[in-house]
Amino acid sequence: MATKTRYANGHARRQVRAWLKAQGLPCHICGMAIDYDLPAGDPMSFEVDEIVPVSKGGSPIDRANVAPAHRICNERRGNKSLAALNGSISPRPRDVGCSTSLQW
Repeated sequence: MATKTRYANGHARRQVRAWLKAQGLPCHICGMAIDYDLPAGDPMSFEVDEIVPVSKGGSPIDRANVAPAHRICNERRGNKSLAALNGSISPRPRDVGCSTSLQW
């Protein structure tokens, strides 16, 4: 759940978002390219991720504390540290092994 701290200074947050977007960097969590033109809400769209999560005292407007991420990678990371993830996040949705059949 978003905190008021993250959006307390909307202008500064928008500036940080624009600054990150202009750099065109890959996702700092999985290392894959980000399509910066995808609409917000798309799993592969760009989001600003706080390296030290806001819930753990990180600043959402400190440029040294933000990095670009895919929405899905950011959601899967949550407020865990990058070290705790140990490369376990991939932006691709996992195959759950379901198949469809026309047999009744």
